[in-house]
Amino acid sequence: MSARNINMVDRISYILFRLAEGIISVIPMKICYWIGSSTGTLLFYLLKKYRSLAIRNLRFAYGDSQSENELAKIAKLHFSTLGANFLCSVKITTLSSERVEDYVEFEGTEYLQKSEIEKTPLIYLTPHMGAWELLAQIKSVATSIKQGAIYRALSNKLIDKHVLKRREQNGLKAFDRKDGFQAPIKHLNAGGGLGILVDQNAGYKGIWCPLFGKLASTSNLAPLMAKKTGATMYPYFVSTLKPAKWKITVRKPLLVDKGEKISKTTARMNLEVEKMIRSSPEDWFWLHNRWKVPKTNFLTYYHKRSYYIPNDFDRKTLKKFKILLLAPNTEEKCRLSMGAIKKIAEGRPDTEITILCDSNLSSLWNSQENHFKIIEKCHLGWNKDLSEKITDSFFDAAVLFKKSKNDAKKIKQCGIPHVAGCSSNKCNKFLDHVIKNDYIEGSSDHYLKIAESIGAEKTL
Repeated sequence: MSARNINMVDRISYILFRLAEGIISVIPMKICYWIGSSTGTLLFYLLKKYRSLAIRNLRFAYGDSQSENELAKIAKLHFSTLGANFLCSVKITTLSSERVEDYVEFEGTEYLQKSEIEKTPLIYLTPHMGAWELLAQIKSVATSIKQGAIYRALSNKLIDKHVLKRREQNGLKAFDRKDGFQAPIKHLNAGGGLGILVDQNAGYKGIWCPLFGKLASTSNLAPLMAKKTGATMYPYFVSTLKPAKWKITVRKPLLVDKGEKISKTTARMNLEVEKMIRSSPEDWFWLHNRWKVPKTNFLTYYHKRSYYIPNDFDRKTLKKFKILLLAPNTEEKCRLSMGAIKKIAEGRPDTEITILCDSNLSSLWNSQENHFKIIEKCHLGWNKDLSEKITDSFFDAAVLFKKSKNDAKKIKQCGIPHVAGCSSNKCNKFLDHVIKNDYIEGSSDHYLKIAESIGAEKTL
Protein backbone atom coordinates (compact mmCIF):
# COMPACT_ATOMS: atom_id res chain seq x y z
CA MET A 1 0.00 0.00 0.00
CA SER A 2 1.75 3.13 -1.24
CA ALA A 3 1.58 6.22 0.97
CA ARG A 4 0.94 8.28 -2.15
CA ASN A 5 -2.35 6.41 -2.67
CA ILE A 6 -3.68 7.58 0.70
CA ASN A 7 -5.33 11.00 0.71
CA MET A 8 -5.81 13.31 3.68
CA VAL A 9 -9.50 12.44 4.09
CA ASP A 10 -8.60 8.75 4.40
CA ARG A 11 -5.93 9.54 6.99
CA ILE A 12 -8.29 11.68 9.08
CA SER A 13 -11.05 9.06 8.81
CA TYR A 14 -8.61 6.38 9.96
CA ILE A 15 -7.49 8.43 12.97
CA LEU A 16 -11.11 9.11 13.96
CA PHE A 17 -11.97 5.43 13.53
CA ARG A 18 -9.09 4.34 15.78
CA LEU A 19 -10.04 6.96 18.39
CA ALA A 20 -13.65 5.74 18.36
CA GLU A 21 -12.48 2.13 18.58
CA GLY A 22 -10.29 2.99 21.56
CA ILE A 23 -13.17 4.66 23.39
CA ILE A 24 -15.58 1.82 22.60
CA SER A 25 -13.07 -0.78 23.80
CA VAL A 26 -13.29 0.50 27.41
CA ILE A 27 -17.09 0.83 27.51
CA PRO A 28 -19.01 -2.20 28.89
CA MET A 29 -20.76 -4.26 26.21
CA LYS A 30 -24.28 -3.53 27.48
CA ILE A 31 -23.59 0.21 27.47
CA CYS A 32 -22.28 -0.09 23.90
CA TYR A 33 -25.48 -1.88 22.99
CA TRP A 34 -27.66 0.81 24.58
CA ILE A 35 -25.76 3.69 22.92
CA GLY A 36 -25.89 1.98 19.54
CA SER A 37 -29.57 1.14 19.90
CA SER A 38 -30.47 4.72 20.84
CA THR A 39 -28.40 6.10 17.96
CA GLY A 40 -30.07 3.71 15.53
CA THR A 41 -33.52 4.79 16.68
CA LEU A 42 -32.56 8.44 16.21
CA LEU A 43 -31.25 7.72 12.70
CA PHE A 44 -34.57 6.06 11.83
CA TYR A 45 -36.20 9.49 12.15
CA LEU A 46 -33.35 11.48 10.58
CA LEU A 47 -32.49 9.37 7.52
CA LYS A 48 -35.65 9.51 5.43
CA LYS A 49 -34.03 7.93 2.35
CA TYR A 50 -32.86 4.84 4.23
CA ARG A 51 -36.04 4.63 6.29
CA SER A 52 -38.04 4.56 3.05
CA LEU A 53 -35.72 1.92 1.57
CA ALA A 54 -36.08 -0.32 4.62
CA ILE A 55 -39.87 -0.03 4.59
CA ARG A 56 -39.95 -0.64 0.83
CA ASN A 57 -37.88 -3.82 1.24
CA LEU A 58 -40.08 -4.98 4.11
CA ARG A 59 -43.11 -4.38 1.90
CA PHE A 60 -41.56 -6.58 -0.80
CA ALA A 61 -40.98 -9.30 1.78
CA TYR A 62 -44.24 -9.22 3.71
CA GLY A 63 -46.68 -7.73 1.21
CA ASP A 64 -50.21 -7.28 2.48
CA SER A 65 -49.64 -9.48 5.53
CA GLN A 66 -48.38 -6.41 7.42
CA SER A 67 -49.90 -2.93 7.52
CA GLU A 68 -47.81 0.15 6.74
CA ASN A 69 -47.71 0.96 10.46
CA GLU A 70 -46.48 -2.54 11.27
CA LEU A 71 -43.80 -2.32 8.57
CA ALA A 72 -42.64 1.00 10.01
CA LYS A 73 -42.41 -0.58 13.49
CA ILE A 74 -40.25 -3.42 12.14
CA ALA A 75 -38.07 -0.88 10.30
CA LYS A 76 -37.64 1.17 13.48
CA LEU A 77 -36.68 -1.95 15.45
CA HIS A 78 -34.23 -2.83 12.68
CA PHE A 79 -32.52 0.58 12.87
CA SER A 80 -32.25 0.18 16.64
CA THR A 81 -30.87 -3.37 16.38
CA LEU A 82 -28.49 -2.44 13.58
CA GLY A 83 -27.07 0.48 15.55
CA ALA A 84 -26.57 -1.71 18.60
CA ASN A 85 -24.94 -4.51 16.64
CA PHE A 86 -22.66 -2.15 14.74
CA LEU A 87 -21.25 -0.55 17.88
CA CYS A 88 -20.94 -3.90 19.65
CA SER A 89 -19.19 -5.36 16.60
CA VAL A 90 -16.48 -2.72 16.91
CA LYS A 91 -15.99 -3.67 20.57
CA ILE A 92 -16.06 -7.40 19.80
CA THR A 93 -13.03 -7.08 17.52
CA THR A 94 -10.99 -5.72 20.45
CA LEU A 95 -11.68 -8.79 22.62
CA SER A 96 -10.07 -12.21 22.77
CA SER A 97 -11.96 -15.15 21.27
CA GLU A 98 -12.59 -16.52 24.78
CA ARG A 99 -14.10 -13.22 25.95
CA VAL A 100 -16.27 -12.98 22.84
CA GLU A 101 -17.80 -16.38 23.52
CA ASP A 102 -19.10 -15.13 26.88
CA TYR A 103 -21.67 -13.17 24.87
CA VAL A 104 -22.63 -15.99 22.49
CA GLU A 105 -24.87 -19.06 22.48
CA PHE A 106 -24.58 -21.78 19.84
CA GLU A 107 -27.22 -23.88 18.14
CA GLY A 108 -26.84 -26.63 15.54
CA THR A 109 -23.05 -26.91 15.60
CA GLU A 110 -23.49 -30.69 15.68
CA TYR A 111 -24.34 -30.50 11.97
CA LEU A 112 -20.70 -29.63 11.29
CA GLN A 113 -19.35 -32.74 13.01
CA LYS A 114 -19.75 -34.94 9.94
CA SER A 115 -17.65 -32.54 7.86
CA GLU A 116 -15.04 -32.47 10.63
CA ILE A 117 -14.89 -36.27 10.94
CA GLU A 118 -14.77 -36.85 7.18
CA LYS A 119 -12.46 -33.88 6.67
CA THR A 120 -14.64 -32.58 3.86
CA PRO A 121 -14.65 -28.86 3.01
CA LEU A 122 -17.61 -26.77 4.06
CA ILE A 123 -19.17 -23.50 2.94
CA TYR A 124 -21.04 -21.26 5.36
CA LEU A 125 -24.04 -19.62 3.66
CA THR A 126 -24.15 -16.39 5.62
CA PRO A 127 -26.54 -13.41 5.37
CA HIS A 128 -25.86 -9.94 6.80
CA MET A 129 -27.64 -10.63 10.08
CA GLY A 130 -27.06 -9.50 13.62
CA ALA A 131 -23.49 -8.77 14.72
CA TRP A 132 -22.07 -10.78 11.82
CA GLU A 133 -18.50 -9.73 12.67
CA LEU A 134 -18.83 -12.25 15.52
CA LEU A 135 -18.31 -15.03 13.02
CA ALA A 136 -14.72 -13.93 12.39
CA GLN A 137 -13.89 -13.79 16.11
CA ILE A 138 -14.85 -17.23 17.43
CA LYS A 139 -12.82 -20.44 17.51
CA SER A 140 -15.22 -23.02 18.91
CA VAL A 141 -17.14 -23.83 15.70
CA ALA A 142 -15.58 -26.75 13.77
CA THR A 143 -12.26 -26.27 15.55
CA SER A 144 -10.33 -28.80 13.45
CA ILE A 145 -11.17 -27.02 10.20
CA LYS A 146 -9.11 -24.10 8.94
CA GLN A 147 -11.59 -21.22 8.59
CA GLY A 148 -11.73 -18.64 5.82
CA ALA A 149 -14.10 -16.06 4.38
CA ILE A 150 -14.52 -14.03 1.21
CA TYR A 151 -14.75 -10.29 1.81
CA ARG A 152 -14.99 -7.04 -0.12
CA ALA A 153 -12.26 -4.53 0.69
CA LEU A 154 -13.24 -1.16 2.16
CA SER A 155 -12.55 1.95 0.07
CA ASN A 156 -10.38 3.45 2.82
CA LYS A 157 -7.20 1.37 2.59
CA LEU A 158 -5.98 2.30 6.06
CA ILE A 159 -9.22 1.26 7.77
CA ASP A 160 -9.43 -1.81 5.53
CA LYS A 161 -5.96 -2.98 6.56
CA HIS A 162 -6.81 -2.51 10.23
CA VAL A 163 -10.21 -4.26 9.98
CA LEU A 164 -8.61 -7.13 8.06
CA LYS A 165 -6.00 -7.53 10.80
CA ARG A 166 -8.78 -7.69 13.40
CA ARG A 167 -10.70 -10.29 11.38
CA GLU A 168 -7.65 -12.51 11.00
CA GLN A 169 -6.41 -12.21 14.60
CA ASN A 170 -8.07 -15.49 15.64
CA GLY A 171 -6.91 -17.61 12.72
CA LEU A 172 -9.43 -16.72 10.01
CA LYS A 173 -8.02 -16.41 6.48
CA ALA A 174 -9.73 -13.58 4.57
CA PHE A 175 -9.85 -13.64 0.76
CA ASP A 176 -10.44 -10.38 -1.14
CA ARG A 177 -13.04 -10.79 -3.91
CA LYS A 178 -11.08 -8.65 -6.32
CA ASP A 179 -8.14 -11.09 -6.15
CA GLY A 180 -10.22 -13.81 -7.79
CA PHE A 181 -11.36 -17.18 -6.48
CA GLN A 182 -8.41 -19.50 -7.07
CA ALA A 183 -7.08 -19.01 -3.53
CA PRO A 184 -10.42 -19.74 -1.77
CA ILE A 185 -10.95 -22.77 -4.03
CA LYS A 186 -7.50 -24.04 -3.05
CA HIS A 187 -8.44 -23.41 0.59
CA LEU A 188 -11.59 -25.55 0.19
CA ASN A 189 -9.76 -28.31 -1.66
CA ALA A 190 -7.42 -28.51 1.33
CA GLY A 191 -10.44 -29.26 3.55
CA GLY A 192 -11.06 -25.76 4.84
CA GLY A 193 -14.24 -23.91 5.70
CA LEU A 194 -15.27 -20.79 3.80
CA GLY A 195 -17.82 -18.12 4.74
CA ILE A 196 -19.65 -16.48 1.85
CA LEU A 197 -22.17 -13.65 2.22
CA VAL A 198 -25.02 -14.80 0.00
CA ASP A 199 -27.70 -12.13 0.37
CA GLN A 200 -26.41 -9.26 -1.79
CA ASN A 201 -27.78 -7.99 -5.09
CA ALA A 202 -25.71 -9.53 -7.90
CA GLY A 203 -26.80 -7.17 -10.69
CA TYR A 204 -26.59 -8.35 -14.28
CA LYS A 205 -24.32 -11.28 -13.37
CA GLY A 206 -26.78 -12.93 -11.01
CA ILE A 207 -29.58 -15.44 -11.40
CA TRP A 208 -33.02 -13.96 -10.76
CA CYS A 209 -34.59 -16.25 -8.15
CA PRO A 210 -37.49 -15.79 -5.75
CA LEU A 211 -36.69 -14.26 -2.37
CA PHE A 212 -39.82 -13.73 -0.29
CA GLY A 213 -41.67 -14.52 -3.53
CA LYS A 214 -40.12 -11.62 -5.47
CA LEU A 215 -37.36 -12.13 -8.04
CA ALA A 216 -33.96 -10.95 -6.79
CA SER A 217 -30.63 -11.10 -8.62
CA THR A 218 -28.60 -13.68 -6.71
CA SER A 219 -24.94 -14.68 -6.90
CA ASN A 220 -24.30 -18.34 -7.71
CA LEU A 221 -20.76 -18.21 -6.29
CA ALA A 222 -21.43 -20.49 -3.30
CA PRO A 223 -23.15 -23.26 -5.33
CA LEU A 224 -20.42 -23.05 -8.00
CA MET A 225 -17.67 -23.42 -5.40
CA ALA A 226 -19.51 -26.27 -3.70
CA LYS A 227 -19.85 -28.11 -7.00
CA LYS A 228 -16.22 -27.52 -7.93
CA THR A 229 -14.75 -28.61 -4.58
CA GLY A 230 -17.30 -31.05 -3.18
CA ALA A 231 -17.92 -28.79 -0.19
CA THR A 232 -21.05 -29.12 1.93
CA MET A 233 -23.09 -25.92 2.32
CA TYR A 234 -24.48 -24.94 5.74
CA PRO A 235 -26.86 -22.04 6.46
CA TYR A 236 -25.04 -20.06 9.17
CA PHE A 237 -26.16 -16.83 10.84
CA VAL A 238 -26.18 -14.57 13.90
CA SER A 239 -29.32 -13.38 15.68
CA THR A 240 -29.77 -11.03 18.63
CA LEU A 241 -31.25 -12.65 21.75
CA LYS A 242 -31.19 -9.65 24.09
CA PRO A 243 -28.91 -6.69 24.81
CA ALA A 244 -25.28 -7.86 24.48
CA LYS A 245 -26.27 -11.49 23.88
CA TRP A 246 -26.25 -13.25 20.49
CA LYS A 247 -26.86 -16.70 19.07
CA ILE A 248 -24.87 -18.32 16.28
CA THR A 249 -26.99 -20.88 14.46
CA VAL A 250 -25.98 -23.63 12.05
CA ARG A 251 -28.80 -25.30 10.15
CA LYS A 252 -29.08 -28.58 8.28
CA PRO A 253 -26.84 -28.70 5.22
CA LEU A 254 -28.19 -27.70 1.84
CA LEU A 255 -27.71 -31.02 0.06
CA VAL A 256 -27.33 -31.01 -3.71
CA ASP A 257 -28.57 -33.80 -5.95
CA LYS A 258 -26.09 -35.23 -8.41
CA GLY A 259 -26.34 -33.37 -11.70
CA GLU A 260 -28.47 -30.58 -10.20
CA LYS A 261 -28.24 -27.34 -12.17
CA ILE A 262 -26.46 -24.44 -10.50
CA SER A 263 -29.51 -22.24 -11.08
CA LYS A 264 -31.70 -24.66 -9.14
CA THR A 265 -29.22 -24.82 -6.26
CA THR A 266 -29.03 -21.02 -6.20
CA ALA A 267 -32.82 -20.76 -5.97
CA ARG A 268 -32.87 -23.31 -3.14
CA MET A 269 -30.15 -21.33 -1.38
CA ASN A 270 -32.34 -18.22 -1.55
CA LEU A 271 -35.13 -20.11 0.20
CA GLU A 272 -32.70 -20.97 3.01
CA VAL A 273 -31.72 -17.31 3.26
CA GLU A 274 -35.40 -16.41 3.54
CA LYS A 275 -35.87 -18.89 6.40
CA MET A 276 -32.92 -17.39 8.26
CA ILE A 277 -34.30 -13.87 7.85
CA ARG A 278 -37.79 -14.88 8.95
CA SER A 279 -36.36 -16.33 12.16
CA SER A 280 -35.21 -12.84 13.26
CA PRO A 281 -36.33 -10.18 10.76
CA GLU A 282 -35.08 -7.20 12.77
CA ASP A 283 -31.54 -8.57 12.44
CA TRP A 284 -31.31 -8.65 8.64
CA PHE A 285 -29.77 -5.70 6.77
CA TRP A 286 -32.93 -4.19 5.26
CA LEU A 287 -30.98 -1.08 4.22
CA HIS A 288 -29.36 -3.01 1.37
CA ASN A 289 -31.21 -2.52 -1.92
CA ARG A 290 -31.70 -6.28 -2.35
CA TRP A 291 -34.40 -5.99 -5.03
CA LYS A 292 -32.59 -3.19 -6.84
CA VAL A 293 -33.80 -2.31 -10.34
CA PRO A 294 -30.88 -2.51 -12.83
CA LYS A 295 -29.87 0.85 -14.29
CA THR A 296 -30.71 -0.04 -17.89
CA ASN A 297 -31.86 -3.57 -18.74
CA PHE A 298 -34.33 -4.24 -15.95
CA LEU A 299 -36.08 -6.77 -18.17
CA THR A 300 -34.20 -10.07 -17.91
CA TYR A 301 -34.42 -11.29 -21.52
CA TYR A 302 -30.71 -10.74 -22.25
CA HIS A 303 -29.27 -11.11 -18.76
CA LYS A 304 -26.28 -13.45 -18.66
CA ARG A 305 -27.97 -16.01 -16.41
CA SER A 306 -31.60 -14.87 -16.75
CA TYR A 307 -33.97 -16.25 -14.10
CA TYR A 308 -34.87 -19.51 -12.42
CA ILE A 309 -38.16 -20.33 -10.73
CA PRO A 310 -38.31 -23.77 -9.05
CA ASN A 311 -40.80 -26.22 -10.53
CA ASP A 312 -42.57 -26.60 -7.20
CA PHE A 313 -42.93 -22.82 -6.77
CA ASP A 314 -46.50 -21.61 -7.23
CA ARG A 315 -46.13 -19.00 -9.96
CA LYS A 316 -49.44 -17.47 -8.96
CA THR A 317 -47.76 -16.31 -5.76
CA LEU A 318 -44.80 -14.71 -7.59
CA LYS A 319 -44.82 -11.04 -6.65
CA LYS A 320 -45.07 -8.75 -9.64
CA PHE A 321 -42.47 -6.44 -11.09
CA LYS A 322 -44.81 -3.49 -11.49
CA ILE A 323 -44.22 -1.15 -14.43
CA LEU A 324 -46.10 2.11 -14.93
CA LEU A 325 -46.19 2.89 -18.65
CA LEU A 326 -47.01 6.45 -19.71
CA ALA A 327 -48.96 5.98 -22.95
CA PRO A 328 -48.76 8.22 -26.04
CA ASN A 329 -51.35 10.96 -26.34
CA THR A 330 -53.16 9.93 -29.56
CA GLU A 331 -55.04 6.79 -30.56
CA GLU A 332 -52.82 6.25 -33.61
CA LYS A 333 -49.62 6.42 -31.55
CA CYS A 334 -51.12 4.15 -28.90
CA ARG A 335 -51.86 1.50 -31.53
CA LEU A 336 -48.34 1.82 -32.92
CA SER A 337 -46.89 1.32 -29.43
CA MET A 338 -48.73 -1.92 -28.65
CA GLY A 339 -46.12 -4.20 -30.23
CA ALA A 340 -43.43 -2.67 -28.04
CA ILE A 341 -45.59 -2.98 -24.93
CA LYS A 342 -46.12 -6.67 -25.70
CA LYS A 343 -42.32 -7.11 -25.88
CA ILE A 344 -42.00 -5.41 -22.49
CA ALA A 345 -44.67 -7.69 -21.01
CA GLU A 346 -42.72 -10.72 -22.26
CA GLY A 347 -39.38 -9.42 -20.94
CA ARG A 348 -39.77 -10.86 -17.44
CA PRO A 349 -41.91 -13.67 -16.01
CA ASP A 350 -43.19 -11.37 -13.26
CA THR A 351 -44.12 -8.29 -15.31
CA GLU A 352 -47.32 -6.40 -14.53
CA ILE A 353 -47.98 -3.36 -16.71
CA THR A 354 -50.25 -0.50 -15.73
CA ILE A 355 -51.08 2.00 -18.46
CA LEU A 356 -51.23 5.67 -17.48
CA CYS A 357 -53.29 7.32 -20.21
CA ASP A 358 -55.58 10.24 -20.94
CA SER A 359 -59.18 9.47 -20.02
CA ASN A 360 -60.35 9.67 -23.65
CA LEU A 361 -58.01 6.75 -24.53
CA SER A 362 -58.87 4.40 -21.66
CA SER A 363 -61.46 2.46 -23.69
CA LEU A 364 -58.77 1.62 -26.25
CA TRP A 365 -56.51 0.11 -23.61
CA ASN A 366 -59.37 -1.67 -21.84
CA SER A 367 -60.19 -3.47 -25.08
CA GLN A 368 -56.75 -5.08 -25.39
CA GLU A 369 -56.46 -8.84 -24.84
CA ASN A 370 -53.54 -8.32 -22.44
CA HIS A 371 -55.97 -6.92 -19.86
CA PHE A 372 -53.64 -4.18 -18.68
CA LYS A 373 -54.43 -2.28 -15.54
CA ILE A 374 -55.43 1.29 -16.36
CA ILE A 375 -54.92 4.57 -14.52
CA GLU A 376 -56.72 7.48 -16.17
CA LYS A 377 -55.62 11.10 -16.29
CA CYS A 378 -58.60 13.40 -16.37
CA HIS A 379 -58.75 16.28 -18.84
CA LEU A 380 -57.41 18.59 -16.13
CA GLY A 381 -54.23 16.51 -15.87
CA TRP A 382 -52.52 15.72 -12.59
CA ASN A 383 -54.25 16.15 -9.25
CA LYS A 384 -53.74 14.95 -5.69
CA ASP A 385 -55.85 11.81 -6.13
CA LEU A 386 -53.88 10.73 -9.20
CA SER A 387 -50.53 11.28 -7.49
CA GLU A 388 -51.65 9.37 -4.39
CA LYS A 389 -52.96 6.48 -6.48
CA ILE A 390 -49.62 6.10 -8.27
CA THR A 391 -47.61 6.56 -5.06
CA ASP A 392 -49.69 3.95 -3.22
CA SER A 393 -49.27 1.43 -6.07
CA PHE A 394 -45.55 1.07 -5.28
CA PHE A 395 -44.32 0.63 -8.83
CA ASP A 396 -40.85 -0.82 -9.42
CA ALA A 397 -40.23 1.19 -12.59
CA ALA A 398 -41.85 3.62 -15.01
CA VAL A 399 -41.41 3.77 -18.79
CA LEU A 400 -42.36 6.95 -20.64
CA PHE A 401 -43.69 6.54 -24.18
CA LYS A 402 -44.33 10.27 -24.30
CA LYS A 403 -41.97 13.21 -23.81
CA SER A 404 -43.59 15.41 -21.21
CA LYS A 405 -41.70 17.40 -18.61
CA ASN A 406 -44.72 17.65 -16.33
CA ASP A 407 -45.52 13.92 -16.53
CA ALA A 408 -41.87 12.94 -15.97
CA LYS A 409 -41.62 15.27 -12.97
CA LYS A 410 -44.88 14.09 -11.40
CA ILE A 411 -44.05 10.40 -11.91
CA LYS A 412 -40.65 10.86 -10.29
CA GLN A 413 -42.27 12.70 -7.37
CA CYS A 414 -44.48 9.64 -6.79
CA GLY A 415 -41.42 7.79 -5.50
CA ILE A 416 -40.93 5.35 -8.37
CA PRO A 417 -37.27 4.31 -8.01
CA HIS A 418 -36.47 3.91 -11.70
CA VAL A 419 -37.88 6.07 -14.53
CA ALA A 420 -36.86 5.44 -18.15
CA GLY A 421 -37.62 7.65 -21.14
CA CYS A 422 -36.22 9.12 -24.33
CA SER A 423 -33.65 11.88 -24.16
CA SER A 424 -35.14 15.36 -23.93
CA ASN A 425 -33.72 18.58 -22.55
CA LYS A 426 -36.99 19.08 -20.70
CA CYS A 427 -37.20 15.60 -19.16
CA ASN A 428 -33.67 14.29 -18.64
CA LYS A 429 -33.26 15.55 -15.08
CA PHE A 430 -36.28 13.48 -14.02
CA LEU A 431 -35.04 10.28 -15.70
CA ASP A 432 -32.87 7.56 -14.18
CA HIS A 433 -32.34 5.96 -17.59
CA VAL A 434 -32.04 8.36 -20.53
CA ILE A 435 -32.62 6.53 -23.82
CA LYS A 436 -31.06 7.77 -27.04
CA ASN A 437 -33.63 7.15 -29.76
CA ASP A 438 -33.01 8.13 -33.39
CA TYR A 439 -36.24 6.69 -34.77
CA ILE A 440 -39.10 9.00 -35.75
CA GLU A 441 -41.03 9.91 -32.63
CA GLY A 442 -44.42 8.22 -32.60
CA SER A 443 -43.43 5.42 -35.01
CA SER A 444 -43.63 1.75 -34.05
CA ASP A 445 -39.81 1.51 -34.29
CA HIS A 446 -39.52 4.43 -31.86
CA TYR A 447 -41.43 2.47 -29.22
CA LEU A 448 -39.62 -0.79 -30.01
CA LYS A 449 -36.33 1.05 -29.43
CA ILE A 450 -37.52 2.06 -25.96
CA ALA A 451 -38.51 -1.54 -25.21
CA GLU A 452 -35.13 -2.86 -26.38
CA SER A 453 -33.29 -0.24 -24.33
CA ILE A 454 -34.80 -1.58 -21.11
CA GLY A 455 -33.96 -5.20 -21.99
CA ALA A 456 -36.77 -6.53 -24.20
CA GLU A 457 -36.11 -8.90 -27.11
CA LYS A 458 -34.47 -7.10 -30.02
CA THR A 459 -36.39 -6.88 -33.28
CA LEU A 460 -34.84 -3.81 -34.91
